[in-house]
Parts: sequence; C-alpha cells; structure tokens
Amino acid sequence: MLRAGQPGRMFNIVYYQDLRAAGAASALVRESLECCLLKLGRGVYSVIRRCVNERHLLFAQFIDNDEWIRYHEGQDQREQQGRDPALEARYREHLNRLRILSYPSYRSGDAAWGISAAYLHRIRMFDVPRGPISVIHPRDSSRTAEIERRRRPTGDDVEMHEGIVTTTPARTAVDLISVLGPAAGFAAMEQVLRRHLLGDDEELIFRLGYPPQLMDDVPGAVEELFAGPISRMTRGSVRAKKLAKLVSPLSESYAESRTSLLLHQLGLHEFVQQVTVFDGRKKLTRLDFLLDGPVEPGPADGVGSFRDPADGAGSFPAGRGAGARAKPRVALYVDGTQKYADGGFDTMNKESRQHNRLLAMGYKVIRFKFNEVMSLFTFKQKLFSQAPELKQLCDRHLLL
Repeated sequence: MLRAGQPGRMFNIVYYQDLRAAGAASALVRESLECCLLKLGRGVYSVIRRCVNERHLLFAQFIDNDEWIRYHEGQDQREQQGRDPALEARYREHLNRLRILSYPSYRSGDAAWGISAAYLHRIRMFDVPRGPISVIHPRDSSRTAEIERRRRPTGDDVEMHEGIVTTTPARTAVDLISVLGPAAGFAAMEQVLRRHLLGDDEELIFRLGYPPQLMDDVPGAVEELFAGPISRMTRGSVRAKKLAKLVSPLSESYAESRTSLLLHQLGLHEFVQQVTVFDGRKKLTRLDFLLDGPVEPGPADGVGSFRDPADGAGSFPAGRGAGARAKPRVALYVDGTQKYADGGFDTMNKESRQHNRLLAMGYKVIRFKFNEVMSLFTFKQKLFSQAPELKQLCDRHLLL
C-alpha cells in the first residue's frame, strides 16, 4: 500500500496486489496496458481511462481523480492534431515523479538523490534517459532494474519532500554536475537560486518584474544555498565553486542557463540578461542577453548610446546621448518553439517588427534555437560568424 505523503489516488495509482484482490488476473493486467492502465514501475500502475471494454470495467473502482482521466482523453485528441515535444517532455517528467513517489519498497535510510531528486524538486533537465530510481544510503549499496542504491552519508543535505526523504534542492543541483555534466548542473543551480529569491510562480514574476535590488542579494543567497553542500562534496567541489560564482536568477529557462554558461566558456563574461529596450518612451522588447561590442571610433553624438543599468536586469533607451560614441550592441534571443505554437503568425509578425526596429536602432540581433545552445561548437560558430567583433572581448575562458 502507499506510504504517507505519496500521491495515492490523486493520480489513480494502484498496486498489483490490489488489482489481484479486485479479481484482475495477470493476463488481464497485461492486456489493459494497451488501453486503460499505465505502468509506472514494477507492480505499480495508474488508471488513465474509463474503458468501455467490459473486461476492464473493474479498474473503474480505482478512479478517484477524474481530472487525470480527462487529461488522457485530451491527450488522445492532441496526438491526432500533432505532437508537442515540450508537452510530451513535461508529461514524461511527471510520470517519472509519480514513479519515484509511488515506489513501494524504500528502505529505512534511503534518500532520493541525483536525477530522481531533481524530478521531485521539479528541476528541469533535458534528454535524460529513463533509469532506475537513484537513492543514497548510509550503509547499503545495491542495484536492481527498479532502484539503484549508492553508499553515501546523507548528513545535513536531506529533507522530507512529499513524503519522500530526498537531498535538498541545492545539494541536488550540485550533484547533477557529476551526474549529468557541468551544463546541466549549472542550469539546475540557477533554477534553485531563482526560486529561492523570486519564488516559483513565473506568471507573478513576469507581472511584477524583477526587484531593483535583486542582484545585490545574489552573493548572500549563493553562499546560503551552496556553500554548505559544496563543502561536503567528496569530489568535484572545485568545479562546483567555479559554477557557483557565475549563477544568476535571471535565466528564465533551461536554454537561457545553457547560453549563460556558453558565454562564460567563450570568455564573454560582461553580458546583461533580461534587458528592456525602449523606443522613445514606449517599451519595444526585452532581450534575453545583451553584449557590448568594442568601442568603435565615431562621432561624439552616436545613435544608440545608452546608460548602464544599475543591476543585472537593465533598461536601455534608444535615444542619442550627448558626448557618447557609437558602440555596437549584440542582442541575443534564445527561442523556444512553444510560443510560436501558442501565438502563431501574430507572434512571428510581432517579433519581425521588433527585429527590424532593433536593427534600425543599431543593435545586431542573433536568435538561437534550442538545439544551437546545446553545443559549445555550434553556439560559437553562429555567434562569431554573425558578430565577429565579439572575439576581441574574449578573456579568461571558463574551463570545466
């Protein structure tokens, strides 16, 4: 049966022994996997549809969450209309979270860590293959198809989360550096920092904007979150400290975190994120990243001069500044595909107008697709082919 705090009937979760007690033979359970049952793990299932097959009607008694049923009915319609990779990824993340929460055979002393802990804390990852549930245990080490235990003291870096003992968000993030690589770990650290400083309601953050003192609070927050977990790492602490010095709460997506790290790896450390650009008094757009090119000789009164922002999230006017020299500005956008699926041609037309206006104001605009920020080589090629002047600014490349 489910342990306290686990999802239970919230997602119509049922165990094999309960199905057998209700009269479902093994053959019927296997048959229903193609229809109204979803297998989460060994002996753990979720009822996802009200089936019209008379042989499957007995599964209806385990349905307590009609919203979960309606979601899967809607999923059938969405699949007919076309696949949505982003929605599919979120669905797989949710199933992995359910699998971890509903696992029936945890031992005393187990604590979820690494990828499993990241799922529980809703830390976004990319292209993570399904594997066993990962836990640490102070004495035991073992592996089955369902769970992998690693012997490691839990110490001060664990907490109770939805009824499961797991590593804290900060420890989970730094653990991902060794599990999935420094880029995934860096993205996780930025997510943890962002939630710590701003909360997890992204719609509210968008409406309210960033507090003016936000970047002043970052050093203290980084120390509070990561200093302890990093000091307790038995290996990889030097690399984790490097990354901790660079994290920012201004990355609004996994792809933006990857972009931030790529810029540091190229030695382009002087960039600003989430910069609002005004056309006169009217807000034109918000840039994901802004880099200043080297100062070029030019007239004293150059179009596109700007004031430096007081913090990491800046506001840049588009007027002329007396005595200022023209300075190339390279604007980077990191685009996801979902906004075009949601907004269609209206979104594309709006961005086209913004793009043209930015060019007229003296900006150089480069847009990166998601897959282009997954590779340092691909990112470097595109960035320097379109803004070769940035090569002059590369200094102190981040080595990981």
